Amino acid sequence: MARATIGPETVFQAVSDPTRLRLLRLLQREELNVQEMVRILGMNQPRISKHLAVLREAGWLRQRKEGTWSWYRATPKTDFATLLPSGATLFESVLAAADQVESAREDDVTLAVILSERDVRARDFFAGIAGQWDQIRHTYEHPDIQLGAVSAMVDDAMTVVDIGTGTGALLPLLAGAAGRVVAVDNSNAMLARARALCERSHLAGVVFQKADIQALPFADGSFQAAYCSMVLHHVARPVVAIGEMARVVGEGGKVVVIAFTRHNLTWMREELAHQWLGFDREEMERLFRVAGLRLQRYFTRGRTETRGENVQAASQRKTNAGRIPRRKSEEWAWPEVFIAVGTKLRFDNEAGIHAEFQPGRRHG
Repeated sequence: MARATIGPETVFQAVSDPTRLRLLRLLQREELNVQEMVRILGMNQPRISKHLAVLREAGWLRQRKEGTWSWYRATPKTDFATLLPSGATLFESVLAAADQVESAREDDVTLAVILSERDVRARDFFAGIAGQWDQIRHTYEHPDIQLGAVSAMVDDAMTVVDIGTGTGALLPLLAGAAGRVVAVDNSNAMLARARALCERSHLAGVVFQKADIQALPFADGSFQAAYCSMVLHHVARPVVAIGEMARVVGEGGKVVVIAFTRHNLTWMREELAHQWLGFDREEMERLFRVAGLRLQRYFTRGRTETRGENVQAASQRKTNAGRIPRRKSEEWAWPEVFIAVGTKLRFDNEAGIHAEFQPGRRHG
């Protein structure tokens, strides 16, 4: 929450510089790390960090850290409104003025390139690791989480989309419980393995679709439930991904997300192409809220195997012909995994807000 003790002169002074206006404009659009902002603005890191500190201290920005990395995003307008009278109006006016700053359009072009590169890195990683992915997945998967996710959202009359299906590990569960399943992934290599799994398991009725989670090729409200397991930390723009999942489910439908909780295992960026070091509950609540979802259920699970079993498993993987990413110590140390279940809210056109969907109530 923005600090109510910040004086108005500090608030106004912070946005009196064109560089800081450029930064605020960018960070209202996307959460970025310092290295990305250095690249977009073409300035050195100390200079960028100094400007960010001014904006942060004046309440315009939020900062969070992942290991040695710092990420920034603009303070939500609703929080900024508590900073001073008419704060929300001021926020909108400053952002409108920032659009007129020289280099704003060039900033947008470079930002689009950076976001695209985030996705390309993850896509290339999965194309190269598809043959070993099942072995990696077994080191962190949580059967109780997976079964809980399926039971939370599926019945035999539902149409379900499995987003980021990977090698299709959850398709037997989904196909056995739902009326129809559409499996989506952005990697042809992963989809090929998912199809092969369905053929071996004699699963009929699963439809496969290559697509980006951030731009799903489905009409609004096409499904009763959307399922996304261990994908969100690979996505360039999680807020867009959650928004797309919410868009393609109907009112009262479920969005189920499984991912790693917030952690500081920075090796995952280089070895597993993670864009984000997990998400905490507050972040998931914010992402769901922005997408028009009510967080209905949230819980975490840690690995149940002992350290000795973990070391033994890593030693066995070392003998595999294919290279599997792992820590230099040869141990796999995974953070906790969470499951978040959200319900899509009804949008009240007259009030202009999302309202909870009430089963049995007519919604025109």
